[in-house]
Amino acid sequence: MIAIRQIQTVTSGAVTVTLPPEFDAKQVEIIILPIDDVQAGAQQLQDLLLAAPTLTDDELQDFDNVREWMSQWNVNDF
Repeated sequence: MIAIRQIQTVTSGAVTVTLPPEFDAKQVEIIILPIDDVQAGAQQLQDLLLAAPTLTDDELQDFDNVREWMSQWNVNDF
């Protein structure tokens, strides 16, 4: 199934979707949703990322140690 997702500006109450040549369906379902300003979306993403938990220096060091240990594994050892 081919799906097309686009963000377009509404002009005079209309939007136009140009389908690629390989899209040969005879009927399609169109769902139109309003979106917030792209800049507002970027700000929301930044706020979400900044609110995410972070690792302490000790946790980061533990993570690096485990990753180094796991990188030494050999699939033939199992």
